[in-house]
Amino acid sequence: MRSSYIDNDYGSVFRSLILAQQPKLVVECGVLDGYSTFNIAHAIRFNRQRRGIICPFFAYDLWEDYDYKHGDFQEVEDMLKKQQLDRFVNLTEGDAFNVAQVFENGEVDFLHMDISNDGDTLVKTLEVWGDKISESGMIAFEGGSIDRDNVDWMQKYDFTSIRDTLINHPSVYKNWIYQILDVFPSMTLLWHLNNHFQYQQIQK
Repeated sequence: MRSSYIDNDYGSVFRSLILAQQPKLVVECGVLDGYSTFNIAHAIRFNRQRRGIICPFFAYDLWEDYDYKHGDFQEVEDMLKKQQLDRFVNLTEGDAFNVAQVFENGEVDFLHMDISNDGDTLVKTLEVWGDKISESGMIAFEGGSIDRDNVDWMQKYDFTSIRDTLINHPSVYKNWIYQILDVFPSMTLLWHLNNHFQYQQIQK
């Protein structure tokens, strides 16, 4: 199974986020070989069986229609079936931004975005998906560290820095707060800014 998340056990991060947040609707864009999909589904199954929480999980990928590194739909589906997780995932084909129209505003509790991310992808994600995220929801966006910004393909194709975008782009700092998990490949967690301020006021 290929995933830059594997070496530093980001699977446990995905499981912890889902177990703690207890979402009612999860979306993933970018599946590859299903590493994150497996771990998210594993936590959703636990929440269903132990807590009675029903959580549809939609995992989208372009599969063979993507010109670069991609996964195989049948192999991922077979892996999920072998682990008895297939009924907890709606595995399908779809463009990461076009599929946003399927969901109502404020409906998505957890969005994982992992589609050869760069700074431009981050801005587009917030613009297209931002209104779809629920009041208590979050976006888990692969990347955000300095090391991730300097991987070979980011430098070769002069892609936009994710970290610089987080700090400097108004689409981010005017509307979102974020936390970067810096261990490679890194992950940025984002929440609606207004909700954070409301939380701070309650705490005071």
